[in-house]
Amino acid sequence: MSTSETNPGDAPLLSPMIEAAVRLAAKGHHHQFRKRDDSDTAPASPNNPLPDDHIPYITHLMGTMTILARLGATDEILAAAALHDYLEDVPDPDGRRRIRETTNDGVLDLVLAVTENKRPERDQGETWELRKREQLTRIETMPLDAVLIKGADVLHNLLSLEIDLKEAPDPRLVWNRFNAPEEQQFWYFSNTLDAIRRRLGDHPLVTELAEVVDRLRD
Repeated sequence: MSTSETNPGDAPLLSPMIEAAVRLAAKGHHHQFRKRDDSDTAPASPNNPLPDDHIPYITHLMGTMTILARLGATDEILAAAALHDYLEDVPDPDGRRRIRETTNDGVLDLVLAVTENKRPERDQGETWELRKREQLTRIETMPLDAVLIKGADVLHNLLSLEIDLKEAPDPRLVWNRFNAPEEQQFWYFSNTLDAIRRRLGDHPLVTELAEVVDRLRD
């Protein structure tokens, strides 16, 4: 995988590009939550914090970026990780231009490589399998840096799912949040793991993905 060629002492610990990407992601996703119905959520304030079951979506983006940072990813990969859902989920008609101007063309290319065609005009449950099959096909040819982002994205999703299942009084309450049933979700997890393994071999990211998929199956 790509890693920085500079010594830690030669550059600031947080680059301006990563800071700019995180700020853009936080602003774009500020109203979104992790698999929750946030329609009745009042704005948070010192006297009105968010309910425990409302997890701001930015936690997923930061989790994905943290996984890649621990693997020694470049600033471009980290910035793209922070913005990997921006074009899918943020209602910004100038999203591509904004990402390019905030970061650079390389970051935009990585974001585009992992961006799903969500077909917002159709029901998400109706298009779920089509969209997932398209993702699996794209993993086979996308740049390796984009495969790393995809792998970290899925790994963080699965680790979050694992926590939610452990905390839920009934696992069905967790699975019912998704646009496809449990058995289809496992079909996607397993095939995504296989596709990423074909691209990355015995990379540590593949090892952790395999471990969490096995734990969720048990």
